[in-house]
Amino acid sequence: MKGATLHDLPAVRCMMEPKQVTVRRWSELSSKPLSEESVRALHVPAKKYRVSVNRYWPGADIGGEMRAGTVYVLAGHCQMEFGTQVAQLAAGDVAEFPEGSFRVVAGREAECVVVFAWELPAEFVR
Repeated sequence: MKGATLHDLPAVRCMMEPKQVTVRRWSELSSKPLSEESVRALHVPAKKYRVSVNRYWPGADIGGEMRAGTVYVLAGHCQMEFGTQVAQLAAGDVAEFPEGSFRVVAGREAECVVVFAWELPAEFVR
């Protein structure tokens, strides 16, 4: 998969707007180590996607609203809630999530580090 992009991976192609939360392992998507850089390499051209790293301290409980997209767990573990759907995630997990409300509850033992990626609306792409 050397040089693969999000568009080269048929199994990943519809990751940006799922209706249900789906979880798989990073190793199903890439043979490269999971990192911020390897995630960014999947989401090109860069101007078309928002990719951001979030760090949640042990026991953090954070919520909000977001666009549909994908979350990559780089380290630790957490529970993520997307509307009424709940997923237990650990390092190496990749979850596709729907647009709407979300909540992250980090494990109490260690920091949880995730990368969120979603496609920007057309009006933001130049």
